[in-house]
Amino acid sequence: MLFPTFDFFLFAIPVIVGFWAIADRPVARVLFLTVASYFFYMAGPKTTPPPAPAYFAALLVVSTVLDFVCGREIHKLEEDYQSEDDDRVAAARRKRNLWLALSLVGNLGLLGYFKYANFFLSAFADMAGALGIPFEAYHFDVVLPLGISFYTFQSLSYTIDIWRGRMEPETSLRRFALFVAFFPQLVAGPIVRAKQFLPQLREGPRFSRENIETGAFRVCKGLVKKVVLGDFIAVHLTDRIFDNPDAFTSPELLIALYSYTLQIYADFSGYSDIAIGLGLMLGFRLPENFDRPYQSRDIAEYWRRWHMTLSSWLRDYLFFQLLARFGARGGYWALWLTMFLVGMWHGASWNFVIYANLHAGAVVFNRWNRLRKPSGSAVARVLKRIIGLSVTVVIFTGLARYVLQLPGPQAVGFGAAVAAIALVIMLLPLAGPKNSRWLAAAHIFLTFHLVVFSRIFFRATDLETARKFAAGLVNFDGRWIRPGLLEPWVAVALIFGLIYHFTPKEWVNKHALALFRRLPGVALGLLFMAMAYWLMKVLEGAPRAFIYFQF
Repeated sequence: MLFPTFDFFLFAIPVIVGFWAIADRPVARVLFLTVASYFFYMAGPKTTPPPAPAYFAALLVVSTVLDFVCGREIHKLEEDYQSEDDDRVAAARRKRNLWLALSLVGNLGLLGYFKYANFFLSAFADMAGALGIPFEAYHFDVVLPLGISFYTFQSLSYTIDIWRGRMEPETSLRRFALFVAFFPQLVAGPIVRAKQFLPQLREGPRFSRENIETGAFRVCKGLVKKVVLGDFIAVHLTDRIFDNPDAFTSPELLIALYSYTLQIYADFSGYSDIAIGLGLMLGFRLPENFDRPYQSRDIAEYWRRWHMTLSSWLRDYLFFQLLARFGARGGYWALWLTMFLVGMWHGASWNFVIYANLHAGAVVFNRWNRLRKPSGSAVARVLKRIIGLSVTVVIFTGLARYVLQLPGPQAVGFGAAVAAIALVIMLLPLAGPKNSRWLAAAHIFLTFHLVVFSRIFFRATDLETARKFAAGLVNFDGRWIRPGLLEPWVAVALIFGLIYHFTPKEWVNKHALALFRRLPGVALGLLFMAMAYWLMKVLEGAPRAFIYFQF
């Protein structure tokens, strides 16, 4: 029962109609949506092997009850914590911290076990083997629960906000259970905070024709993104190349990187569009998760536009805390650690260790380049830059030679290319006014291609496949794109998708929406029927799970 399926249509329509039929009955509507959400979670997204294990629902219940109780107990100690008696304050502080620690250990412990335990054991075995110490890693035979990363962060923020004194605890367990399990965004976000969603549950939804129309438009937009710009391109191009990179030329591998960069955006932002649209149709507003991220001028802006609810969550609950602990001088360490965890959140493998470090290093470099001020003599500044660029060459040559296992000359060329790009970025501000269009275009071009090349480690199934892909990409064997690889309709979808992303967002979010809302009901019905038939033909009866289900 994935979103782009007839099964989900048969589920969603009765849920929406049934919900509005009892919308004026607070208890009934909350229980109805909670039961529907649990049904969707267990009967909906497919697992391998099906059906979803019973412990999926059990973990969701545990996370819900754990944070509900921890939040309530922390708030009970508020009066003692605000007391003028130092002993009462100290005792309350200890108890509050214990309840917070229980929430952190319970939530992050479950997430760590299911998502990272096997990787940590495997990584330890790899490092032991590199030192000549024989060690066979034990492998836990577990299935990663769907959406565990999303609902863990979501419920955990509730406890932290109460501990910080930023919100009152929810008095109703049923409302809190719906907050954690709300089906449109349960499996792949957006990550919703209690302060955003619980007040909407207390106030109750208000039926609005505008919300229904806007929600339907977002659902349609998300389905087209997912099926056409995501699955269609994946089946006919991206998967074929990534599954066997040895068999393809350097230009073909580059095309695969561009196509996957479009595919993952269309897949994930398409899910967010559908989730936000369904939320609107049920009378709830969910936060935006994407803001045309490939239009970013630097990598920090990219992460403010991509998966915005995750980036802002880690900023508010991790980065600011690290910054307060490390101080201004430790800001770069705080930034690196936060961005490293953003990268590692996406997966547990050596690929994601590299991916996380690439993005964390790029964000740190961007901050340094933006804040640096000339100091010392001109000669000293030049020497510092030369030393810095030389270190960059050595580091990235080592990465290419010993991690990616590229031949020596190609590894040195890779390191030199990275240093040259860093030098260009440092010199760009000297090339013209800050707000010049060509300078903005240059920054967007460089940022976009950093993201594109980092997708090697995001998409490759393992480090060995990433190595083969990287080696083929820099091979430059003189062969070009062979006839038959890029089918006409695939090429049209790829070109359209990339161009579409760089158009002003008002074209779709404002003008296309206004046109959609002006269509008469009969025309909308015919449009929906035509779109459903077309999407089924494109799917060819084989819907694919959303990429972020695995995270």
